[in-house]
Parts: sequence; structure tokens; C-alpha cells
Amino acid sequence: MHGDFMWQQFAGAKLAGVQSLYVAMFDEANEATSIFKCAEDSSMIPAGKYFLTLDADGVHVSSDFYLRLVNDGGKMIKE
Repeated sequence: MHGDFMWQQFAGAKLAGVQSLYVAMFDEANEATSIFKCAEDSSMIPAGKYFLTLDADGVHVSSDFYLRLVNDGGKMIKE
């Protein structure tokens, strides 16, 4: 949902008075909990391979979109 669901989670945490959040670590890729740059569209994946790209929901976002979203969410929580 191009970040809408994640942003709703940040907003809900803020409304609940949460003062800090733990999102993920770069070294947790094998546990599917990491946040890092991803392929924006099919032009950025190996030929003949299937990977779910960031435009899968029909909305094109930058490869670092979720990194920036988490940064903005963290700033909101700290306000």
C-alpha cells in the first residue's frame, strides 16, 4: 500500500503516546524484518527472475522510499 499502512502504524503509536519504536536492522534480511533499498520496478531485477518490486501495488516510489518513511516516522514520534 505504498507506505500507507506503515504510516498508519506510526500515527497510531504517536496517538498512543509511544516515545520510541523499533523497526528493523539492516542485518536481518534473512528474517524478513530489515528495511533497505529495493527494486523500484522490473527494470531493476535480473532478467528471467521474479522479485516483488516496489511498484507492485501500481504506485511508483523510489528505491529508498521505506528508509525515508521510517526516518520521517521516527521524527514524528520524537516531536
